[in-house]
Amino acid sequence: MCAKVTSIGLKGMEGYRVNAEVRTFVGNDSIRIVGFPDAAVKESEERIMAALRSLGYTINGQKIIINLSPSEQKKSGPMFDLPMAMGVLVSLNELVNSIPENSGFIGALSLDCAIVPVEGMLPAVLAAKKIGLTRLYMPYDNRLPYLKFDGLEIIYITSVTSVA
Repeated sequence: MCAKVTSIGLKGMEGYRVNAEVRTFVGNDSIRIVGFPDAAVKESEERIMAALRSLGYTINGQKIIINLSPSEQKKSGPMFDLPMAMGVLVSLNELVNSIPENSGFIGALSLDCAIVPVEGMLPAVLAAKKIGLTRLYMPYDNRLPYLKFDGLEIIYITSVTSVA
């Protein structure tokens, strides 16, 4: 199954839609991220695998390919950890509900599956509103002001299990 989860990429202070497309195959245990990722995004492979294993999900015998599109835009930072992990869970049929296209996800994963704040969350929230998302899942950050926008529901989350 192929899953698609929406996130936000940043180019300076401007945000744009990023789709984390996840496909799983029978194969050796691996995660491969493509779509012009920087080193921090490539390290997401290990954070995702550790977080999902700490939740009890097995990815044994699965080869997972994650494409971050648009491919021509450089993706940087750990902001895409959460959408990629959610895409993996959908692709493995571990989530009961599908993820609506108008919902977005941002946040970094810790190895125990907690979701932690990342740099650029405020510009990402503004971009989410601009690109037409109606729901955004993100970690709470006490350094940011209380965020409330008409037409955009912000859902603060602490772990992958609180989203799943």
